[in-house]
Amino acid sequence: MVGDGVEIRVLGPVEVIVGGTPASLGGQRAHQVLAALLMEAGRAVSADELIDAVWDDCPPASARTQLSIQVSTLRRAFAEAGCARELIETTQYGYRLNDQEVRIDLAEAERLRAEAQAASDLEDAADRLRGALALWRGTALRDLSTRALSASAQRLAELRLTIAEQLYDVELALGRHRQAIAELSALVTEQPLREHLRAQLMTALWRSGRPAEALECYRDGRRLLVEELGIEPCRELRELERAVLTGTPQAGAEPSEPRAGPETVIPAELPLGVPTFTGRDAAVRRLRDQLTSDDPRPTAIAALAGPGGVGKSELAVHMGHLVADAFPDGQLYVDLRGSTPDVAPLEPADVLGRFLRSLGAADGTIPVETDEAAARFRSMTNDLRLLVVLDNALDVGQVEPLIPAGQNCRTIVTSRRILATLPGAVHEPLEMLPEDDAITLLSRLVGPDRVNLADPAQRQAAADVVRLCGSLPLAVSIAGSRLTSRPSWTLRTLADRLAATEQGAGSRRLTELQTEDRGVRTSFQVSYQELGDPEQRLFRRINLLDAADVGVPVVAALAETDTATAEDMLESLVDMQLLESQRPGRYGAHDLLRLFGRDRAGEADDVASRTTAVRRALHCYLATSRTACRLLNADAAWRTEVGPAALEAPGIDLRGRDEVYRWLDTEVGNLSAIVRQAAMLDPDVAAAICSAVGLGLTLRGRHRDRLRIGDLLLAAATEPHHHAVAHENIGAALLRWGDYGLALEHLSLALTGYEEIGNEAGQAVQLAAMASTYRLLGRYDESISHSRAAIELNRRTERPTALADSLTSLGLTYRHAGRPADEVAAHTEALAIAEPLDETNWLANILCNLAEATRLAGDPERALAHFERAHDASRQSEATQTLLDAEIWWGLGRTRADLGAAGTARDCWRRSAAILHELGLISAAEKLEIFRSDTPDAPDLIGRNT
Repeated sequence: MVGDGVEIRVLGPVEVIVGGTPASLGGQRAHQVLAALLMEAGRAVSADELIDAVWDDCPPASARTQLSIQVSTLRRAFAEAGCARELIETTQYGYRLNDQEVRIDLAEAERLRAEAQAASDLEDAADRLRGALALWRGTALRDLSTRALSASAQRLAELRLTIAEQLYDVELALGRHRQAIAELSALVTEQPLREHLRAQLMTALWRSGRPAEALECYRDGRRLLVEELGIEPCRELRELERAVLTGTPQAGAEPSEPRAGPETVIPAELPLGVPTFTGRDAAVRRLRDQLTSDDPRPTAIAALAGPGGVGKSELAVHMGHLVADAFPDGQLYVDLRGSTPDVAPLEPADVLGRFLRSLGAADGTIPVETDEAAARFRSMTNDLRLLVVLDNALDVGQVEPLIPAGQNCRTIVTSRRILATLPGAVHEPLEMLPEDDAITLLSRLVGPDRVNLADPAQRQAAADVVRLCGSLPLAVSIAGSRLTSRPSWTLRTLADRLAATEQGAGSRRLTELQTEDRGVRTSFQVSYQELGDPEQRLFRRINLLDAADVGVPVVAALAETDTATAEDMLESLVDMQLLESQRPGRYGAHDLLRLFGRDRAGEADDVASRTTAVRRALHCYLATSRTACRLLNADAAWRTEVGPAALEAPGIDLRGRDEVYRWLDTEVGNLSAIVRQAAMLDPDVAAAICSAVGLGLTLRGRHRDRLRIGDLLLAAATEPHHHAVAHENIGAALLRWGDYGLALEHLSLALTGYEEIGNEAGQAVQLAAMASTYRLLGRYDESISHSRAAIELNRRTERPTALADSLTSLGLTYRHAGRPADEVAAHTEALAIAEPLDETNWLANILCNLAEATRLAGDPERALAHFERAHDASRQSEATQTLLDAEIWWGLGRTRADLGAAGTARDCWRRSAAILHELGLISAAEKLEIFRSDTPDAPDLIGRNT
């Protein structure tokens, strides 16, 4: 058992077993969400995918909120069942089931099946296959009937039947034909149109001396196939019938005999497999299931796509060898040269000629025209069980004539492009190897003596090499070749050589990743040369930015074009595998491709044009940051007056707080890189971005990010307003992190800076922040005096929201100073200012503070009314699931506890904890402690804010 004895079962009704006890998961929606996560265990599943899996095409408007509730329900169920680990993780791409922490019956079945296929002993193989079948407890995913989950249930049903067929192949090979008859009869009754099961039953009956029953089995199957599908039985069944009728030995042989004869040969054209092939376990499982399935099209074509060097050909050849036994009529292979440097792609007619000759056609009979040759190829393959591997394809037009016709044929296609219009193809996009797999690959290439993974220093050096290779298999392979050819080099030697290029020209690192006959740069250059001039220019420019991924408006600013044109070109680059799009509307390049893009930019574009392009992108970020700031707080408009007034590119037209928070959540990983790049190019722009975006980061609880951009700006500051903005961001973040002494130092410096430039609004903000800091330090007199100074400045500058905030801060100080009447008065005055302004989120904050003040003053009934009004105001605002929501729920819990409603109070505290955990503000262990306690202590963040 893995983890805390957690087992999840999908091969039947969905169940969770923790420590041997079933966990209560809630209603059907929670089961559906868990099932959808299980079917992609280990991979992040986006909210959109989960919504589709649960609601099909009719999701409610509140689907995202309901999804969040269902995830919280599942997490609570796991926690209440005693699971100490967090099984459902939140990532930037969605939710991920941590399959390393649980035992999943589906994974166990697939493992046993794979071990059986690799077993050299038939008895061992049979035992493992029977163990896999025993894991089914009925219909998989029973009663979860959405379209997506029904498709998954069908796939699992198909897996069960495939394992059964493999088991009875082994049982028949072991001579257990009599024992197999009863079980095969039941399976054929269950699946009367499944021809291989019927062939196995015929074989078992014939070998048991029951030929009449074997023939009756055949005739029953033929009648069903003709009546229901209008087709004749497959060749396997027809040959078995003929063998039984004639009494020939073939009836006792394995069910699927390869074709043979004097005029034909069985092609086996696959290249040698790569002995160091590593990883891709999930892809291998999916491809094996697809390629060995008895279902006909549309699963007949597996299309592997990915950037140059990602290992498409290696995987295709590996899969070909892995499933070769399922294709007794042979395996055809061709390198179509669709991305081979300086070599023309092969013409379909030439490939068809080669294939037809491989299948036994005489040279004089092979048609010259492509259409006629393709028709002949389809005719010759119609009744075969054949595997065709089309490696390195250029496009769909090159591939389509080369697809065999037989329903038992399968095709693997590899291409740098995603062949989206290839009929009947199931697409398998390949990404970089996970770090552990890439390290294992390096170790296999160089040998365990050079890469001792048990030594922490060597493992770290190997991890550094892999990181600097971007986990690109080609780059890792070249790194391994360089180490092999240089016995005196250690892993650290190579890592240091690669790292030395990080701050220099990208071309240096690409040169390090080059051998005599292959190189990363050459691999990328092929795809780049196929682009038109506009796409090449956009590829160069997008890689000038340090951001991990960017949105379409930023790219449009870089390329100086409209968003529609920019998006079309970006999608072309994704199709060419020169860019990645991990999320809709977001685009970025792999590390080595980014270096390659900058390398090309350095050759093709002068410094002035590169600088102008980057400045436009930074101005797009700045314009969006200013829009976000104004939407969050009208009184914060002064923050948008820092830096350049005229901008060279428009920003995103955000509408409302909800869009602001989504934009912040999306861009937060890029902000440090953008501010760093802006600071190097123009510190005024860096200061302007920091000034505009800081408020939103605090409201979103992104204090570490606010601290980071403040530090970056401070290092580049050259003017008083740069210093003021930098110190303000640092001080505000440190205040939230609880480093009050250092926060005061930075806030005091920010106050001095704003005084020096005469910015009274900035001064008022620093005074209010210092008042909060003094309060938290227990220095209440100083807090009160700073709050009053901030109130005076805000009255003079006529900033109502800031005035109400200062009154709120003063009220909180009165609370801690033991002056409840003064606190209620301060919050009441703040409420009077806020109510006419129609700012529901802000009103909710003031009501929350007034409610807590009233509760502490001994009036829980009135406090409850204020908290409920705060909750209603928060729900009416565009921003939900925020820190404020968590504070309101916590206050409701306290108030209901005061009123004697202990059970309701616990529910409120758990809702608060779930939100805090979703925001990343408390750990899974802290959340679990709150869920387990009847009267939990308030998290530090709640305590600091109240």
